[in-house]
Amino acid sequence: MPRTHDLPPPPENPVTSPAVWLPGEESVMIEGLPGEPAIDARVRGLPDATTAVLLCHPHPLYGGTMHSAVVVAIGKVLAEAGARVATLRFNYRGVGESGGTYGAGAGETLDARAALGELRARFPSAKKAVCGYSFGTWVGLRAAATPVTGAPVERVALVAPAVRIFQFVREDAAAFQGRLAIYVGDNDEFCDVAEAEALSTNLGARLTVLPGNDHYFLAGRRRLADAVVPFLLDR
Repeated sequence: MPRTHDLPPPPENPVTSPAVWLPGEESVMIEGLPGEPAIDARVRGLPDATTAVLLCHPHPLYGGTMHSAVVVAIGKVLAEAGARVATLRFNYRGVGESGGTYGAGAGETLDARAALGELRARFPSAKKAVCGYSFGTWVGLRAAATPVTGAPVERVALVAPAVRIFQFVREDAAAFQGRLAIYVGDNDEFCDVAEAEALSTNLGARLTVLPGNDHYFLAGRRRLADAVVPFLLDR
């Protein structure tokens, strides 16, 4: 379970980002894992895509959705790489049209696992990658580390992992044998550079620090996306 006691109380009516369509996207409802709710998602890419990336959004109780600005910025740069780069972004349970209610991290990890299953089914020959932002790093890494039948996730990008709120330990990713990279601003409110360095050592991840940026990358979301996407595409 995530260590959420350091978070302020969630707002009664959190502000969410407006809905955004990326080029070539279609809206789909993903069947959840057995006994779990259906998931609202948007997917793009050709069936013979060479790389397929799952995008995991920030905390749903604080306004996080698949339309959050950092998620959209990375999705846009991935879309610019062409239709043979597939993407799938989705809303956790209780967000948007997704069924169910907030699952304290464990439920959202199940949602990400269902979304990964959809990605594998749609793009069977593609290399798989996961990119999570904030709360989405905690969810995405655990989903990627879950053993599956079929193509494993080859790489995970952790954007602004909130280490003061969510515990990241090597044992959590023991089943993940791929490559990890961390991206953090040097003014991040939930993960300073020293904490990011310690996390990168603990997880065996490559670390990139983006100067002049906070947790929300207000100073340069395009610059962040331009740094993250080559790792996801193995370029």
